[in-house]
Amino acid sequence: MKSFPVSFQPLRPRRPRWPGAAVFSGLALLLMLAVNQVSGTAADSISAAALHRRLNTEAAPLVLDVRSPAEYAAGHIPGARNLPYQDMPDHLMALSAFREGEVVVYCEVGVRARIAQNLLEQAGFAQVRPLVGDLRGWREAELPISTQNLENTP
Repeated sequence: MKSFPVSFQPLRPRRPRWPGAAVFSGLALLLMLAVNQVSGTAADSISAAALHRRLNTEAAPLVLDVRSPAEYAAGHIPGARNLPYQDMPDHLMALSAFREGEVVVYCEVGVRARIAQNLLEQAGFAQVRPLVGDLRGWREAELPISTQNLENTP
């Protein structure tokens, strides 16, 4: 039997082929943690019908659309303010006036809204409520959609 010479070289850590891999992995971890840490229950959320009834009253909450500006421009809940969830940490001071008030967050299907809810709760906001069904549920309930752009932040 012939033996083949084997040369061993010390293993060197490989560089990621895609430099954004670390960023992507970090965002995925943040997403998983945010979704797992949110202790929201059905009692903490608000239905589309209940929000719609309260929009033009004195008891109207601050409604935050946490989607991208392009998604917001394509259609949003009337009176909602656009504050993309990834920009939220930079705007917590501007939102501080609403710290004790009710804040409703929504996105298209709920993932970004849960991240925003978690960020706001960790910053001390007392009454953060996700919208049941998010914007998809709002549309399914055939409630009004606005394309009028308001200020980007509250």
